[in-house]
Amino acid sequence: LSASQIGITMGAYGAGMVAVALSAGWIMRRLPFGVVIAIGPLAGMCAALAMVATIWLPSMALAMVSFFLIGAGPILWTIGTTTLRQLVTPQRLLGRVSAILTVATFGARPLGAGLGALIGGSFGLPACLALAAVGFVIQAAIILASPAVRLKAQPDPVAEPVVEPAAAE
Repeated sequence: LSASQIGITMGAYGAGMVAVALSAGWIMRRLPFGVVIAIGPLAGMCAALAMVATIWLPSMALAMVSFFLIGAGPILWTIGTTTLRQLVTPQRLLGRVSAILTVATFGARPLGAGLGALIGGSFGLPACLALAAVGFVIQAAIILASPAVRLKAQPDPVAEPVVEPAAAE
């Protein structure tokens, strides 16, 4: 691909993010809540498999589909899982739970980048893409086995316990 074709191809990532961000409300009103949660990992898996397919079928269109899906799926995943987390986590713990997830998510990125560099540098780009696809398949399998994907609707918010003030002695 030329430099401009690479830019256009990678721009499909942003287009996927924007398209789903703008349509998330519409999607969430029409699909069962668990299906919304499942779409993200499934889109990521399909994106990874499409990118692996470019090894044998080099195609700008196929790469664009991959980037679009990896932009679209995680946005819907983030909206769905953040909604779920906010509904089932007691208010007093929400900041802690969100912080742990943020540290785990962003902390894993440099490890993944390092592993990708090591695999790609040692075994080549096809091996790196294949390993990433295996990771996305495993992630999708774990999420699809989760009870969260069977939710028909958003759960009711968790009730906060009523704490009575201590009696003065």
